[in-house]
Amino acid sequence: MNNNKFLFVLKSKKLAALVAAVALSISFSFTKVHAATTTVRFNGIDRYETAAKVCENGWQGNTDYAVIVNGENFPDALSAAPLAKKYDAPILLTNKEILNPYTSVQLNRLNVKNVFIIGGKGVVSQSVEDSLKARGIKVTRFGGADRYETDILVAQKLGKATEIAVVNGDDFHDGMSIASIAALKGMPIILTGRDYMPDSVKKYLQANKKLDQAYVIGGKAQISDSVLPYIPNAKRIAEGDIYERNTGIINAFQNEISTGTIFLASAKDFPDSLVAAAMAPKTSSPILYIDSPISDATTNFLRSKIVNNIKILGGQGVVDYYSQQIAEALPLDIAYVDNFTDTIWQDQKYTARPTIVVTATDGTIKEVPVTWNLSRVNTTKPGIYTLYGTIDGTYRTVYTTLIVKPIPTKVEDITDEIRVGDSYSLPSTVQAQMSDGTVSKVPVSWEYGDPQINTPGVYTFYGTVEKYNKKAKLTLVVRGSGSSTNPGEQYDDTTIEIVQGDPYTLPKTVFDKISKKNLPVTWNTKSIDTSKTGIVRLEGTVKDSIYKAYLTLIVVPKIVEIPEVRDTVVQGTYYSMPTQVAAKTSDGKIIYVDVQWDKPFIDLGTPQTYYIKGTVKHYKDPVLLILKVVSN
Repeated sequence: MNNNKFLFVLKSKKLAALVAAVALSISFSFTKVHAATTTVRFNGIDRYETAAKVCENGWQGNTDYAVIVNGENFPDALSAAPLAKKYDAPILLTNKEILNPYTSVQLNRLNVKNVFIIGGKGVVSQSVEDSLKARGIKVTRFGGADRYETDILVAQKLGKATEIAVVNGDDFHDGMSIASIAALKGMPIILTGRDYMPDSVKKYLQANKKLDQAYVIGGKAQISDSVLPYIPNAKRIAEGDIYERNTGIINAFQNEISTGTIFLASAKDFPDSLVAAAMAPKTSSPILYIDSPISDATTNFLRSKIVNNIKILGGQGVVDYYSQQIAEALPLDIAYVDNFTDTIWQDQKYTARPTIVVTATDGTIKEVPVTWNLSRVNTTKPGIYTLYGTIDGTYRTVYTTLIVKPIPTKVEDITDEIRVGDSYSLPSTVQAQMSDGTVSKVPVSWEYGDPQINTPGVYTFYGTVEKYNKKAKLTLVVRGSGSSTNPGEQYDDTTIEIVQGDPYTLPKTVFDKISKKNLPVTWNTKSIDTSKTGIVRLEGTVKDSIYKAYLTLIVVPKIVEIPEVRDTVVQGTYYSMPTQVAAKTSDGKIIYVDVQWDKPFIDLGTPQTYYIKGTVKHYKDPVLLILKVVSN
């Protein structure tokens, strides 16, 4: 008794030392406390009740299908997970001769109508099949002459395969390691011997010789090179001991799975990992082997991943509390995550990012999946939208600001004049009417570049504006060099910008560049309607002159409100002041306008909140930016 007590104390001290070491190593680099990992244990009095509890957690409502395997016989069960995933079915265990009571209860609870039995009558007896049929359940049995034929029958039920996983059929470890991933990918698990391949398997592989990929699981000790010539497009992954192969398999598919939730199972037996393989694909999760003492491969894996939910298969006799606590202490946490902005055009299809980049507590960059509050966004109307998402397996919320830009509906033609010999650059932007009723300057790409013109005349240039199905047009009048008979560009071509609704009186004179005098002018209209936004191009007749004067009047929307801008930045990082802000016009539209801030540079070295004022043309009130600098 005293010896047992001593062993318990020693074990507890080791645990405390390990947990303290992990916490200390984190605290040296980060001030953020590691968030608590959520742990759920599926613990039954035996493997049958454990399977039932996994089923209760993963399938809470009715389901039409269930997969039943012998709880004492692993070979026929290795192929079960992909079949269960295809039919959204739990995997339940039974005794050979009698339907296990825990499994029977689950079949009743779920109102199952179809059962797949994996294995012949020597594995799951006829009496079990008869008891299921007596309940009105349709039974489909996959039972071949041996484990290999049974496995192929299941593979054929899955349909035409593009990828497969090939494992040693004499050992369950690699089959269980790949099971949840194979189920997620919908690829069959194919059994073979170490040094030989059964004829039934050869025939299947010959019929599927155009596979995109066949993953050969394990090293030469598991599947020798003599078997590889029978496997099309073979790729060997995961070598080493049981635990190294387990983590190697997970890492090989790390871009297709998520470690936000992991299932922990003992490598000493197969049933717990088998039943988990049916539920793990629901969260794209892997199954990780963990035993006491924890292997270096398992330890290193946990230290390199962000894990927020741990689901343990089995009781303390299978995965002990000591191993559980280490597994909870080792994984990384999220140190911080930045909100971000996406910008798209009106009517452009938008799908929220399925994953985002976060910074882990060890300073490394990790990719994590996100579940958003909206699966689809209506982009038929321009505006600013906010989406919020939850990082899978956590309570952390991340925000996306989605800016839906209006598209050009009409681009105004441009007319310009120069003298021969003057340098001239085509404008980089053109004025456009936008789909939200605003007028904006939009980039334009001209077809011929900047002109080199040495001869008087009228030249036409065409350009492309993004999201506009017509060409922008520029008419360039090149006049001769100035003289008493041919003065060229004689009058100011004036451009004036006014606010929508403001009164405007046309000028009565224009400035003559040659005489340096203001001369009377008569415009081609007596008044201008400024109640609507847009561009008005006027031509004027100058008294006693053969040359015309021109006036361009731009009526811009009236801004009635510019909400304060809020932003958060991490201390010591780079921050660029926004060059534009969203403004509400008198007709309820949202436009983006240029802003000039009082403080173009902000010191981000100290956590604090800045209140920065800015000015916007044609808006009388100051604009406010509230910038919060937070510690890292």
